[in-house]
Amino acid sequence: MSLPRSWLSAGGSNTMFGTDDWTALKRSGITSAQQLARLQLHDNQRYLAGPQTNSSGVVTNRGNKQGVAYQEGKPGGLFNRIRLDAQSQAPAWNNATGVNDWDYNIWGGRGFGAEDIKHARNRGASEYQLRQLYDRAGQLGIRRDTPAAQEIAANAPTPDWDYGSHGEWGFGMADIDAMGGDLEQIRGARDWARQNRLNIGEGVTDHIRGLESDRRFAEQQAFNQQLLQQQQQQAADAARIQQEMAAQAARVKGSSPTGVGAAASIKGSRLSITQSGGRRGTKRFARPTQYMNTLGMTSGGSTPAGKSPLNL
Repeated sequence: MSLPRSWLSAGGSNTMFGTDDWTALKRSGITSAQQLARLQLHDNQRYLAGPQTNSSGVVTNRGNKQGVAYQEGKPGGLFNRIRLDAQSQAPAWNNATGVNDWDYNIWGGRGFGAEDIKHARNRGASEYQLRQLYDRAGQLGIRRDTPAAQEIAANAPTPDWDYGSHGEWGFGMADIDAMGGDLEQIRGARDWARQNRLNIGEGVTDHIRGLESDRRFAEQQAFNQQLLQQQQQQAADAARIQQEMAAQAARVKGSSPTGVGAAASIKGSRLSITQSGGRRGTKRFARPTQYMNTLGMTSGGSTPAGKSPLNL
């Protein structure tokens, strides 16, 4: 794409782009980065002057094309001067927007290479964010086949969660929504994002607190239900034990002696009748042997005269 005529009018030449054209475009609102993006197109290098020499062959101007270093106070190096100005105007690295803000054109030529990696690191990008710069270059169709870029692809950290697949390049509500409410996965992804200096989006912290509160409530409810079941089981066990004890007491009462109809026994010359409630459980009634003899119940059975002593 050729340069428009309006880009060539300030320097007095319709074919060459010079310092006056650059400064005039800046005053009109076209940034150095925007000018650089057009100038570094291969066909547009023709608008930049090459080296110039005097009649003696001494170089009076090293030229303005890409690759010529800018040296203050010396002519030449316009392309590089524009690049340095563009780099000075680049926004500071921001964990929330740094990947999207990155201009691949101002750090070392078109594409993603060693200069992009060096400057991104120096400005605060983490190793994982360098991988994200590599990924975004691929999305934009920007060259990334340099050895430095391939080293990033091979060695930069690889998380379990792809932070660039949902929302922006950090960790936000779009990521959480894609996780379907899995609290452990959400907390793990948040912690990894923090460790690798990724942005944590608005609403993430409050949402995680809400999920944690819901979990604590569910755990408390489960504990209460378990405790209730234990108490109910204990009450049932206590009632069963009381019933068993009452039944046992009834059986014991039914098998104990009452003292009614107790058997009498004669031991020797003493009559013993068992009676409930007496001292030591019995009462004894005794008759002397002499009384028994008057009834003719002695061992002889009669007097010497052969007559019974009992006169009726």
